[in-house]
Amino acid sequence: MAKVFGLMYLILAVVFSPFILLMMSAEGPIGLTESILVIIGVVLFYGIAGGIGGFLISVIYNFVAKKFGGIEMEIETA
Repeated sequence: MAKVFGLMYLILAVVFSPFILLMMSAEGPIGLTESILVIIGVVLFYGIAGGIGGFLISVIYNFVAKKFGGIEMEIETA
């Protein structure tokens, strides 16, 4: 689950990076080096934060599921 969350947040960061650069450029011109560093930093940060968040959610869910019972599903075939 942590890998899925990390990948999902990484993709979101790639999608939203141009908007972050647009907001940064509203205050004044930014250089190419700064732009590249910001994009790399944002993508890495979101990917790592998403992975950590997914890991923590998994750990908490597994702890609660052991104590109180998990989600039970019954599947019937037609």
